[in-house]
Amino acid sequence: MLSYAKTDWLHMLVSPRGSFAPGLMRRVLVFGLIASALWFAHRLNDRVVLNIGLYEVSGAVIALILAFRTNTSYNRFWEGRTLWGSIVNASRNLGRIARCHAALDAGEAREFVTWVVVFAHACRRSLREEPERPEIDRLLPEAERSAMAAHPSPPLYASEKISSLLAGYARRGALDPPLAARVEEEVMTLVNCLGGCERIRKTPTPLGYVLLLRRMVALYLATLPLCLVREIGFLTPLVTMMVAYAVLMIEGIGQELDNPFGHDPNDLALTRVCDTIERDLLGSSSLDLVLASTARFPDED
Repeated sequence: MLSYAKTDWLHMLVSPRGSFAPGLMRRVLVFGLIASALWFAHRLNDRVVLNIGLYEVSGAVIALILAFRTNTSYNRFWEGRTLWGSIVNASRNLGRIARCHAALDAGEAREFVTWVVVFAHACRRSLREEPERPEIDRLLPEAERSAMAAHPSPPLYASEKISSLLAGYARRGALDPPLAARVEEEVMTLVNCLGGCERIRKTPTPLGYVLLLRRMVALYLATLPLCLVREIGFLTPLVTMMVAYAVLMIEGIGQELDNPFGHDPNDLALTRVCDTIERDLLGSSSLDLVLASTARFPDED
């Protein structure tokens, strides 16, 4: 996710950062070329026009479809952020209980919270389908790294280790049984949030809605010049491209937010969220290592 200064209005107005969805300008130029061809055809035959009333009606339909697309995509984005907020809160609760309520020495408490941090990193890497896990390799010994890599779901492996440690603490009396049950509920919160994120990632917007939106947008933008040529003449391609930019950018952002866990400019800043968890629980940070391994700038997540 791109970071920005909310009060720097003028700079944001002209900044190219976050202004273009992938492939956006190619599509805008295509509709500009179509508009140029229709303007030239109108120059040859002034009957090549359409009534503007048709576009007042169709524009309202396009607005409804775009509103649906925007609301659906933002709901997916916000649900993903809510789930990761719950992961942060559950991780902090687990760390606090391990340090303040369980009869653990410093080494045992650190081992426990390390697995909580590993869960967060493994969850992020799993959602992004990234096999490399440099921050986890730094936190775990070789044997545990190999066992996690061999497990079908590395985040679930981390959650099982957390539960195993909790069960051991309860058996030896280092953690009261009622409190152990409460702590296990926090682990269940982590796993439930992982499942919620996987549901979002694996369930895109139904294809029918996407096809309807793209076909209606393409038809609208391709024929829009026919109602403009009579009124604005040679400015038709420019105005068409301006309208195309706005409409296609909305559609492009919706496409990005279908999966809000990736590296697109408007996706969730999961690297920073995981870095927050690691700083809070271990006092360390793997953000610099992750950014270096992915060759990304800090403001891109």
